[in-house]
Amino acid sequence: MVARGDRGDMFKEFLKNPRALVYAVLVHVTLLLILVMSLKWNTKPAPLQGSGEIVKAVVIDEAKLQEEKQRKLHEEQRKRDAEEAKRRAAEQQRQAEVQKQRAAEQRQRDAQLAAEKKKRLIAEQKRQAKIKADKEAKERQRIAEQKRRAEVEAKRKAAEAKRQAEEAKRKAEAQRKAEEARRQRENLEMMQQQMAQEEQQRAAAARQRQLMALQSQYVALIQQKVNRNWIRPPNVRAGMSCTVHVRLIPGGEVVEATTIKSSGDAAFDRSAETAVLRASPLPPPPDAALFQREFNFLFKPEG
Repeated sequence: MVARGDRGDMFKEFLKNPRALVYAVLVHVTLLLILVMSLKWNTKPAPLQGSGEIVKAVVIDEAKLQEEKQRKLHEEQRKRDAEEAKRRAAEQQRQAEVQKQRAAEQRQRDAQLAAEKKKRLIAEQKRQAKIKADKEAKERQRIAEQKRRAEVEAKRKAAEAKRQAEEAKRKAEAQRKAEEARRQRENLEMMQQQMAQEEQQRAAAARQRQLMALQSQYVALIQQKVNRNWIRPPNVRAGMSCTVHVRLIPGGEVVEATTIKSSGDAAFDRSAETAVLRASPLPPPPDAALFQREFNFLFKPEG
């Protein structure tokens, strides 16, 4: 016996191949008929070779049936294709007629549009011509008005120029007189300034000579006081000197005494610095203009 799973697989295979299923059914029906006939007439079963011929005839008839069926199907398909081709030709002819009609309508519309465009163009040309004529007329009128105004303006400018010339002449005369008076005033002021400057220069020169004389006296007073406070160190040679930078505060108090140009002898330089510090406060200047907060002092005790 065939298992249930195997029968299911065979059924699936038959469903995949319907022709095999038909052949199998025909074979089984044929065998069943032979069996029934054999039982009914109690005759011997037909030879196996005869059964094979019947099955073969059935299979051949089925093949012819399938072939006829396929032929009919092809014939029907050919008719349908012919009808479809006829329908497509009719549709193409209809589409061509529609396109022809549309083209005719489009040509008619284009002609109408061209006519309307030409009409609008002619109207626009007339309008532009009228605008141009009006513009030219206005331009001629403007030029005439401009010419008239130019003549009026020229006359006005000529009168104004004449008036301005007379006014300029009067102003020039007045300016000349004013300039002459100004030059006279400037000459007088210049002479006065020159005299004042000369006086100031003379006074300044006299003041300078006075300050120079007082400066010499002031330096001599400082030199004398420093010399009085100087303690001569041993081995000092004749003619030795050094320059000491001195810094004062108001009142003449010495706050700094530093040698800036040495004599070559450190002991002599220190004695000069000490003498300046011991001479503090230095004598007041004979004139306040001679007072200096810082100055360089040449210390030369024998000079």
